[in-house]
Amino acid sequence: MSSIDFTKLVHHQSQLPHSIKVKIGKSKDGGFWVEILSLIGCFTQAENVEELFVMVNDAVYTYFDISTEYFPFLPRYFPSEKLKKQIQNWNKCVPAKLPQQPVTMLFTQGVSR
Repeated sequence: MSSIDFTKLVHHQSQLPHSIKVKIGKSKDGGFWVEILSLIGCFTQAENVEELFVMVNDAVYTYFDISTEYFPFLPRYFPSEKLKKQIQNWNKCVPAKLPQQPVTMLFTQGVSR
């Protein structure tokens, strides 16, 4: 691993918004699609809930053109615990019980890894 430039790290951290508004929908193939409404033209997709949280963060960092070597040192975005449980329950739902319309929610920076 190359050494981290502290000045760049601080710059990257200052670029990131405190929270992001996202729209999440369940795709027909069983995965998820996400539009990050706070960042124009920023989209991602995931096969499952666990991957969804990883991919949202990856999409935000990529949007700001941050090198992957800095990812472990940056804040992560998560929904509230209540919304997180709601999303996790989508994996257990039969297709007929899934939300028919995409759900918009707020992800905020957190320290969980």
